[in-house]
Amino acid sequence: MSKPVMTVFAGTNGAGKSTLTRNFNDQLGEIIDPDAIAKTINPHNPESVSPSAGREAIKRVRECIQNGKSFSIETTLAGKHAIRQMEQAKEAGFEINLYYVGLKNVEYHIERVEMRVKNGGHHIPEEDIRRRYDRSIGHLPDAIKLADRSFIVDNTSKFRLVMKIDKGKVQTISKDIPQWVKTTFLREAEKVQEHTHTNESTPEREGKQTEKIKASDLER
Repeated sequence: MSKPVMTVFAGTNGAGKSTLTRNFNDQLGEIIDPDAIAKTINPHNPESVSPSAGREAIKRVRECIQNGKSFSIETTLAGKHAIRQMEQAKEAGFEINLYYVGLKNVEYHIERVEMRVKNGGHHIPEEDIRRRYDRSIGHLPDAIKLADRSFIVDNTSKFRLVMKIDKGKVQTISKDIPQWVKTTFLREAEKVQEHTHTNESTPEREGKQTEKIKASDLER
C-alpha cells in the first residue's frame, strides 16, 4: 500500500506557487489553501478573515495527518510552522514532496505582487516581502532535509526545473543554475552544475518540463 503524500509548494510572495499548484490538477489529494478558505468565508473582503482562514487551514492539515490522507499546502516558508507540519507528517509515515519556487531576486517578487494587485489580487506590503524573502531562503535547507524529494523551480521567465534532490542525491535539470539557487546551496549548486544531465531548455521544451514535474514527480 502506498504512503500518503504531503506536497509543499513554497516560495516568497509572487513566486508563482498557486500557478504551479494548478498544473497538478487532482494529483495532490486535499489542497489546503488559506487564501481560498478566506474567500469562501468572506468573498467581499477575504483579508479581513485571514486569521480565521489560517486556523481552519491548520485544522485541516492536522486532520489529514491524523487520517493518513494525502494533501498539499502553500507556504512562504518565512516562518517555521510549515517545517513543523512537515515534521509531523514525516513522523506519521507520509512521503513529502517539496517544490520551492523562486525568482531572480527580491525585486522581481515585489514587481510580481504589484502586477497581481493591478489584476485584482491582494496587496502585500513591500517590507513584508523583503523580510519573508530572506527568511524563506534561510529555512529552505531545513525543509529539504525533511523532504523525500525536493524540486527547485525558477520562475523568472517561465517555470524551469533547475535542481532536483531525490533521497539525498542532488541532481540538476538545467546547466544554467540561477544565482539565487547558487547563493542558497553554495558549493552544492556549483558542484552539481558540472554534472548536468540535460541541456538548457528552449521555450518550446519548457512546457514539456512542466508536464514532467506535474506527472511523473508525484509518483508514489
